[in-house]
Amino acid sequence: MTNAKGVCIWFTGRSGAGKSTITNQLIPRLEACGRTITLLDVVPLLAKQWCEKTSEGKLLRKGFVASEVVRHGGIVICVTVSARRETREAVCQMVGPDSFIEVYVEVPQEVALARKAKRAKKRPFIKQVRALLRRILNAVRPGQTMSYEEPTSADLTFDATRQPPEETAEAIFQLLIDRRFLVLDDEQKNGQVNVKTAESKQVTRQLA
Repeated sequence: MTNAKGVCIWFTGRSGAGKSTITNQLIPRLEACGRTITLLDVVPLLAKQWCEKTSEGKLLRKGFVASEVVRHGGIVICVTVSARRETREAVCQMVGPDSFIEVYVEVPQEVALARKAKRAKKRPFIKQVRALLRRILNAVRPGQTMSYEEPTSADLTFDATRQPPEETAEAIFQLLIDRRFLVLDDEQKNGQVNVKTAESKQVTRQLA
């Protein structure tokens, strides 16, 4: 593989849409092509600070890290809710529009809430307490909640209730090829890449 370019894949959508599940399907495909992937999902160092009223600062910090990865020719996957269009646009400009792929994972709000509730039950007790404290803090501090603003011009949009994660990951993979962020050699073009083997050897760089 030669002449590979840096790119930021920015997942957006309600919490519980399945963005991380899709990411887990996408990463082995990229690593099977010889690329090293930087994953920015839950990153404590970039997390929202107690004094911040919104998540905008956290997302802009994540966007800056992503822009540096892209600048050095890497692939970075950002898993976010990023409810505000304005924030997503700011990150796009920071990374560079030609190197920014916005992927909107669409899911009805009631489905997302049901998935979040199911996931919350599996959390360790200390994390459940922290989540409860965050909800209480948000309730007493004005301007904390914000409805999700759907993208108007996402590069890819997927209905998480109809399209399996494997198909979604494959569609993203094909878009990266079409835009020449991935350049495959003859063996890879012939479909001889063993994605399962790559998955078993996967070592994803998660910043902490």
